[in-house]
Amino acid sequence: MAYLSRGQASSATSPVLDVYTSFNSTMTDVYSLKFKIFDISTDVKRAEYYSGNPDLVQAFPTTPGQYFTCDVVNLTTDAVPGHKLSTGHYYAPFTAPTTAEFGNYVIAWSYKRLFDTPEKVFQEEFVIINDGTVSTGIPLVEKLKLYMQDFFHKNELLDKLEYTQQQYEFALELSMMRFNTHTVLTDYKVDNFPSQAVYLLFLGGAGHLLRSTSIEQLRNQLTYTDGNIHVGLTDKHQLYVAIGNQHLQEFDQITRGVKNQLNNDSAWGEVFSPLMPFFGNSGDGTGWGSI
Repeated sequence: MAYLSRGQASSATSPVLDVYTSFNSTMTDVYSLKFKIFDISTDVKRAEYYSGNPDLVQAFPTTPGQYFTCDVVNLTTDAVPGHKLSTGHYYAPFTAPTTAEFGNYVIAWSYKRLFDTPEKVFQEEFVIINDGTVSTGIPLVEKLKLYMQDFFHKNELLDKLEYTQQQYEFALELSMMRFNTHTVLTDYKVDNFPSQAVYLLFLGGAGHLLRSTSIEQLRNQLTYTDGNIHVGLTDKHQLYVAIGNQHLQEFDQITRGVKNQLNNDSAWGEVFSPLMPFFGNSGDGTGWGSI
């Protein structure tokens, strides 16, 4: 996920908001490209964008329904203010307002490969933050996306991102739920999880995403024959299950060790010894007992 501070610009020298266009696994220039940005910094605004009237939360351009049209012809140079960085790679010239609400936003791209081809839409969330600082929970999603290699220009067979922001967040939440239900029961949240064990969140998050995809694969699985060629559509159910279970098995194995360590470290209270009638051990070697 991309991050912009108030007043920070996505520009040719710092293309924070960019997009790649690939066709048949080849980076390809497009005929036209435009974008608009929506404010989903609150639950109400997010619901409006995804389920209501997006025009009501459009932040840029300020006229609802209007797009900003990019110059896809000229490469960006000192003399030409084009928005093309290289073949099939473009950026959005946008500066986060100094009065912008902190939180998540959506940039919605719309592009056509050729003059007479259908228009395609691609949307991605980014965050406007305060003075370059980010809360603990936000970058975990981006790091999980990095681990999953879920990038627009790398998904050559999908031509889109495989998972949404909500799916990443829910996968981390499921990972935390799984951790909490291991003995001894705990009540951690993503934002206060022990920093020494954050690796577990990536194992669990990836495992749950992969197993979730296996359900989708199974639901839509189809095999057909064209001549002597057998073609399978969404036929990777077993592969997704296997790699998902592999992640979760490692998650469970490490979690048992972490839970034992956390349990030992938190053994507060008075533990008396007949050899020490006047002193107790509070668990850290410094506590006082009672006579």
